Amino acid sequence: MSIAEILTARGRAADLLSAARAAFLTQGYKKTSVSQIAEASGISMAHIYNFYPSKINLACAVVGAEVVKLVARLETATDPNASASARLSKFMLMEFDETYRLLALNKGLADCLQVVESKRPDDFEELFRLVRQPMHTILHSGNLAEEFDLREVNQVARHIHAATMKFRFPQLHSQESYELQRKECIGVIKLVLRGVERR
Repeated sequence: MSIAEILTARGRAADLLSAARAAFLTQGYKKTSVSQIAEASGISMAHIYNFYPSKINLACAVVGAEVVKLVARLETATDPNASASARLSKFMLMEFDETYRLLALNKGLADCLQVVESKRPDDFEELFRLVRQPMHTILHSGNLAEEFDLREVNQVARHIHAATMKFRFPQLHSQESYELQRKECIGVIKLVLRGVERR
């Protein structure tokens, strides 16, 4: 394949992903058809299947791209000079705020997340491993600075992640108001910090 063909293919893949993102995030998985995406992207159905073998693969790519952007925002939001406790607290609260905002702005994202979780649980778990990585880094740096006293940083990150799942894309788990859920999240963050800080 020539360089021009490679660049063209990359451009077409970007067009396809952009059209899929617009459709999935506004309409959701169930109401979006591959033919709609083909029409919006200007790529034939046959060519779409060259890039993504099925609709669920395309949805996974869209959800994955959103999670990668989320992780990038979370990683750059905390002050590297702050204490590990302050960074962990800010990270967890920002994760709540950002995932809440993502669902509020993209009405179809909740449907896509639920479909990916049920049809591709391994892919879903991998996405949330990415979200857990910055938390792991903060916990590890807190251990090194002797601010935290953790034997198994990876296990602790997994436990915190599991215990705070309700606050990640919170509208999926509760119909309570943003304010009430945020207040509850702050309370849980305080409990988490008591559990990891050196006494």
